Amino acid sequence: MNEFLQKKWEAADLTDDYIFNKVMLDYDICLEVLRRILPDLHIKKIDLPNNQQEIALAPDAKAVRFDIYTTDEQGNHYDIEMQVADHHNIAKRIRYYQTASSMEAYDKGQPYEKADDSYVIFFCNFDPFQLGEQRYILHKHIDGVPEYVVKDGQTDILFNVPSLKHDVNPKMQAFLDMIAQRKVEESDPLVVKLRKRMAVVKRNRKWRSEYMRRSVYEMDQEMREQRIKEDEEQIKKDQEQIKKEKQELKEANQRLVEGNQRLVNNRNAVIKSLICTLRNLDLDNHLIKKEIKKNFDLKDEEIDKYLK
Repeated sequence: MNEFLQKKWEAADLTDDYIFNKVMLDYDICLEVLRRILPDLHIKKIDLPNNQQEIALAPDAKAVRFDIYTTDEQGNHYDIEMQVADHHNIAKRIRYYQTASSMEAYDKGQPYEKADDSYVIFFCNFDPFQLGEQRYILHKHIDGVPEYVVKDGQTDILFNVPSLKHDVNPKMQAFLDMIAQRKVEESDPLVVKLRKRMAVVKRNRKWRSEYMRRSVYEMDQEMREQRIKEDEEQIKKDQEQIKKEKQELKEANQRLVEGNQRLVNNRNAVIKSLICTLRNLDLDNHLIKKEIKKNFDLKDEEIDKYLK
């Protein structure tokens, strides 16, 4: 296990959310990445990036822990996330993170129009919406007037890291290429800083130990979730089998009832035919009753019903 974890640590790159998190804690890197993502904001400085920012929207609500959280000199709030696996819930996930980030943008007693802007940024190691775009920028629109953008201060930006479309500016493309381990211009100042920071992260024994503990926990969690999933699937199969067997039993009972009814109908027909034959022979009811009793296991009251 230790050898496996050691190799995993050595192979981990920026697509690993833990490594991405530790690299983005660097002030200069985080600032430059935000500038490349949002060049029109002309960000001059930011607060020290925080990877421990946790917000609970309500006492009984699920808390949000941001990968990287910071604000700039204009009060804009930024949440930067690395999403490695596609759990097919990206839209709902963004909404939850944006809600938490937006809550931070409203100060108590402050007018709504003074609320700070909030940016939630996801780097996805997959196409988040399966539409083939390299970058998705989400705003609220009005149905029927899609060209109108609702200016509520919320912006969601998602990058499809594996995409080769090159629809972003060259500096942003260089960062995406660095994440995806594609060929990059080594003279790019950000690339130089990223490589140095990666080396620092990999040499940090505390972070290596934390990464390994986390990996063990995640593997245990995956195993537990897999077992739960398998148990749920087995329960579902068992329920379907029980349902099928109940249906088969119901159908068998129905066939049995129908078969018994056919036997009763056939016996009734035979008895009525015998009575008709005996009456044609001018036998009285006493003799007919005696003959029926000899051939069928019937009580006198039952025979009398046939003789009416």
